Amino acid sequence: MSSGARPLAMTFSLRTVLITSLLLFSLLPAGVVGWFLYRSNLQSVELLSGKIIEDMTQRIKTDVQGHLAQAHVVLNGLIHEQPDVSAVRRARQLIESPALFEQTAFAMTRMTPDVPRMYVGSARGEFLSVETFAQDASTRVRVSERKEGGDGRGLFMAESPGDRRHGLPAEKGGYDPRSRPWYRAAMDNKGRAFTPISVLAADRQLRLTLAQPVYGADGGALGVFAVDLPLKSLNQMLQSMRISARGAVFLVDEQGFMVASSTGDELFSGGAGNLQRHKPLQSRNPIIRQAYGEAAPSLGQTLESSVQRVSFLRRISMADDTLMVALQPFGESMGVRWSLVVAAPESDFTAVAQAALKKTLAVTALILLLGALLAIALAWRLSRHFRRLGEAAALLALGEVPPVQPASRIAEVRQLSQTLHDSAGELQRHRAAIQAQTLALHEANETLEDRVASRTAELNASRDEALGAARAKAAFLAAMSHEIRTPLNGVVGMTTLLADTPLDLEQRDYVHTMRISSDQLLGVINDILDFSKIESGKLELENEPLNLLATIEEACDIGAPRAREKGLELLVDLGDELPGWVRGDVTRLRQILLNLVNNAVKFTEKGQVVVSAHVLEDFSPGRGGLVEFRIKDSGIGIEPDRQAALFQSFVQVDASTTRKYGGTGLGLAICQRLVRLMGGQIGLESAPGDGSTFWFTARLGHADAPEVAMLSALHLVSLAGKRVAVLDDTQLNLRILDKQLRRWGMQPVLFERAAEALAWLAGNPVDVVISDMHMPEMDGLSFARLLRERTPATPIVLLTSGTMPSGEQARVFDARLLKPYRQSQLFESLARVTSAPVEVQKVARSEPAAARNQFILVADDNAINLKVALAMLAKLGYEAATAVNGSEAVDRVAASLRTGLGETPRQYAAILMDANMPVMDGFVVSRLIISTHGTQAPPIIALTASVLEEDRQRCLQAGMVGFLPKPLRIDELSESLARYARQAEPENATKIIAADAVPDAQDAQSGIKPEQVLIDWNRLEQFREFDDDELSMTREVVLLFITEMPQRIDDIRGALSACDSAALSRAAHALKGAASNVGAQALSGACAALEQSCLQGQWPADAALQVAALVAFADQTCQALKGWTAAQAA
Repeated sequence: MSSGARPLAMTFSLRTVLITSLLLFSLLPAGVVGWFLYRSNLQSVELLSGKIIEDMTQRIKTDVQGHLAQAHVVLNGLIHEQPDVSAVRRARQLIESPALFEQTAFAMTRMTPDVPRMYVGSARGEFLSVETFAQDASTRVRVSERKEGGDGRGLFMAESPGDRRHGLPAEKGGYDPRSRPWYRAAMDNKGRAFTPISVLAADRQLRLTLAQPVYGADGGALGVFAVDLPLKSLNQMLQSMRISARGAVFLVDEQGFMVASSTGDELFSGGAGNLQRHKPLQSRNPIIRQAYGEAAPSLGQTLESSVQRVSFLRRISMADDTLMVALQPFGESMGVRWSLVVAAPESDFTAVAQAALKKTLAVTALILLLGALLAIALAWRLSRHFRRLGEAAALLALGEVPPVQPASRIAEVRQLSQTLHDSAGELQRHRAAIQAQTLALHEANETLEDRVASRTAELNASRDEALGAARAKAAFLAAMSHEIRTPLNGVVGMTTLLADTPLDLEQRDYVHTMRISSDQLLGVINDILDFSKIESGKLELENEPLNLLATIEEACDIGAPRAREKGLELLVDLGDELPGWVRGDVTRLRQILLNLVNNAVKFTEKGQVVVSAHVLEDFSPGRGGLVEFRIKDSGIGIEPDRQAALFQSFVQVDASTTRKYGGTGLGLAICQRLVRLMGGQIGLESAPGDGSTFWFTARLGHADAPEVAMLSALHLVSLAGKRVAVLDDTQLNLRILDKQLRRWGMQPVLFERAAEALAWLAGNPVDVVISDMHMPEMDGLSFARLLRERTPATPIVLLTSGTMPSGEQARVFDARLLKPYRQSQLFESLARVTSAPVEVQKVARSEPAAARNQFILVADDNAINLKVALAMLAKLGYEAATAVNGSEAVDRVAASLRTGLGETPRQYAAILMDANMPVMDGFVVSRLIISTHGTQAPPIIALTASVLEEDRQRCLQAGMVGFLPKPLRIDELSESLARYARQAEPENATKIIAADAVPDAQDAQSGIKPEQVLIDWNRLEQFREFDDDELSMTREVVLLFITEMPQRIDDIRGALSACDSAALSRAAHALKGAASNVGAQALSGACAALEQSCLQGQWPADAALQVAALVAFADQTCQALKGWTAAQAA
């Protein structure tokens, strides 16, 4: 053995292995066959024994039921369980005529010895009993009766009906049949019923009573018939049956007491007046006790439940045996709930199987002995041959050629010997060939290293070239973006301003065409840049809180004008489970929705487009949730074989689609990549002529709703309980409105036809009516005019997807909304027309230039851009100055902040800064201004033609607060300035100048400035958009504030008296919100200061002074608001 070989821990000779294997192969078949024979016999015996027990159970059950049936048969002789008219008439005669009953009972009891007693009790208290019994080898009859008004029962031995000659001792004590269990059971059951088993003390046996009531023609009870059924024969019947040597049978009633037993057990014990029935656990027989212990749980279920009862057969372990137990519930159809239990040891049936097992073991031992002898002989012969083969293999290992063994009679041995001989020669030939190949491989390895190094250098060069091309592409796109967007900024901006100048119809059409063309060009540029960013992997998604409902509605608002132009209805259907606030990229989510909505509108000529959203996976703080969005249209549809290609770049349905509808074919490809970045999927469901449904999913993060300065209208108004009639000829519109209105607690009534709505409204008043404009039989305007003639005071809200009515037509409606409407718009309109106080969050109308009093600096080196920006600022009401390079911008800001003698320079409210300018670019200028002037520096808003995310980040890193892309849009400019520009003090703000309004000491301690804005009247102007000619909305908000003021002041004073800092903080917070809503700045500031003092966890030392100042501001605010409402009314 070589030194590298691993020695075996243990070896065995071939002879030992063969002998052991053959013995095992002999033993295993014999053992398996014997085991199967034993199991087969045992299973046969088990099946047979189980069958015997089951058959015995059914036989006993049948006999017991037959015995119980005798009571029903006898009672049927008096009255059937379901009697007909004649049977009822006869039963009434038997009760009313005791003599007739006695004759009948005499005859029947003599014929039915198993039911020896029949009796009747009347509702008047009468009782008559006839009982037959054996005495002195003859049959005797005992009669017991009680007359109406009597006390006890009279007893007689009678030879014929009516015989009262042989009296017996009278019964002691009172007896009233109406109080007996059998009478009450029949009355309570209102039909035939068995009473619980009782013990007959006279002859010491169990009995069962079956009773049935009889009713008169007026439905009142006349009396009860009853028969007694002794159960002694059941005990005798079970004792006569033999299950096995040790088997036992017993009956158990619904209370768990034994009714009968095959073992002769006592069923009760005790003397008269103290008889106690026995349960199976009290039996002397261990089989009964063990069987009852196993069956007791099932007995409890069958006796206590009302479900259909079933039987079972089980095997349970005993000390040295297995007990077979069968349970059979029965009797429920006959009025009792008993269970029959049959039990027997399994060994009573398996004696034959035990004998078979012994024979099997003997046969197995004989087979094992024969197998051992055969194995020894065979192993000796085989080991001799294998020893010779081992010697031949050893020669082969040494490189020698072993001889062949021709003397062996085993073909396999001879073949193996020949193979070893041939393999030795073949091995020598292969050894020579391997040596030659090894030499050639060594020479090839020497040249392979040179080739690998050369290929690696080529790959590195290709990678560097590809990276350089990618960088060049990115630089080219950035440069082209700037070069294209700069002139496009002038086109878009000037067409926007030109549209607001006096133009004739032809000129206005030209301007509209220019604006559409420039928007399309901008859309193409944006698609190409987005696609390039996605392809290069530079697109990153934001993860910020966003209002999901607002995002969906904003996308629909943008697509709504095009839908209205084509006469389409754009509907929004959102699931109730949709969260209000989530985390994600609001810009990219809106981009996907807008792209799919625009596509749906573009390819739909008539019908509707429905945008829906619902949650697929519930939101959790760690994982977020999965939301599905669906955009369904009634357009042209798409062939199935063309759907997969739609999401490829630069692909549309076919060439005719591009010619008819336009587009680059990038929109869906961009949407698909954005959806994947959001962790979702996008797909399409469509068929030609049936429209299309584009769907996508997005995984959005969990977010808490951010605190806002103004409370939601849902917190300030309650529409709950208000009735609303909704008229629309489209079922989908009705379903969406019904869901939204019910979410607000309203009670909608839906109509598809105007005539039906008018007819119903004629007799059913409602709080408000919502009507669609375009309907087939009668449009919304005609419907509203007819309704005004009948119920002039009912508010009407119009929903229209077409032209908004104006002039005289508009005055027919209390509110008008364009589809798709926002839920907040519908809510606010309903709240206003139903006179519910609601707060709105609306941007005030654009003011004239003199009203804003804000000065803006525009820094840009392009004259066209300056002209566009100045024109837009002038239209928005801002004053502006310009700087044509970065150096000039720095000088102008420094001059505006310079202080000294003479007139104070006018400071800038904000700076619009171009990012690319000569001398100094916008980034350098911004850093210089901020580092020089610190907090005095005006807010800087970037103007740039680049829309890459890295450029946005450069702007923020340079200290800029906002970002406006070119071409500049007036709505984006207005929103950005409203958000970031420093606010000038309103010229019409009321000042607090009365020196004695609040004591100086209070001002100093409370932190309230001596001169503050009492009321910002511009705040009230924001409500005018929702007012009618009488300013009803604004006055309602103001009057509600004045009305609630005393209660709010009382809450604050109560918290002050109780020294409760938490209550004082809550009361101040509530008043602060209400004051902010009506523009009461001084009062709101005092509330905020008081709330902050209380939030520190300790009672503020100057709480009384702060409350006094707050109350003073509240009085002044209410006086000013009352004066304003009086002036408006005049």
